[in-house]
Amino acid sequence: MTVLHSFEHLRLAQAFSDYLNSKKIHNIIQQSEFQHQIIIKNETQLILAESELALFLANPTKSKYLSASWESGNIEANSTSLAYANSSLLSNFKQHGGIITHSVFIICLVIYGVSALGFFNPINSIFSFFVKQPFDYLQSWRFITPAFLHFSLLHIVFNSLWWWQLGGMVEKKQGKQRLFILFLFSAIASNLAQFFLVGPYFGGLSGVVYALVGYCWLYGLMNKGSQVHLPNSMFSFLLGWLVLGFIDILPVNIANYAHLVGLLAGLLLAATCSKLKL
Repeated sequence: MTVLHSFEHLRLAQAFSDYLNSKKIHNIIQQSEFQHQIIIKNETQLILAESELALFLANPTKSKYLSASWESGNIEANSTSLAYANSSLLSNFKQHGGIITHSVFIICLVIYGVSALGFFNPINSIFSFFVKQPFDYLQSWRFITPAFLHFSLLHIVFNSLWWWQLGGMVEKKQGKQRLFILFLFSAIASNLAQFFLVGPYFGGLSGVVYALVGYCWLYGLMNKGSQVHLPNSMFSFLLGWLVLGFIDILPVNIANYAHLVGLLAGLLLAATCSKLKL
């Protein structure tokens, strides 16, 4: 028996398991402390199962996957456990990430909340980037802290959810040091790029988020079977969003160069880690 994939959510694992069974690909779900593993019983079916997995991860909401669960009767059988899982949002939040994921998430929320209440102006705060050169290296935190600043509810919701999803995956699968290095490198690189190419008045975790997008996508592409990955469809969607920002047709101000350089930083780290087998 071989482990095909590990899901964090039971509903996804059950839907995919039921679909494989409908295709006569025999499998079981094995539950660990935090994950639900799909185990393929017959190794001769592994290649076929892997191809079905790629299709499922690209679009898990397709009706054929849900209908497989209905036909097998597992929707009703698992209703109690699914209801419990849905009610345990805090538990899911804790389990998905680690100390780096949660710390950055909370720092962003606290700073946004305090600034939204009117206690300080984030764009001219102690957390903002340097206004002019030469840089005062006694305040070197300013190379990083603009990543914690957000200027609207939509801004922080978009960034924090993607950070939690992708950052949590990297930290859980590859460790807190990997995520910490990725955060520091991409935050500094994207902030410097935005400053030199546009100006000092910017903020947001978007550069780091795009670094995670690039990192997860390329790392998964270069390391088949890796648990750190991003489907091509999702990568294309986020890449399209980046392009729309440069075309300047979006109704909000976007730090385009921070996004672009963050993406490039993530791609560079993914390629480096893959080549060095890290």
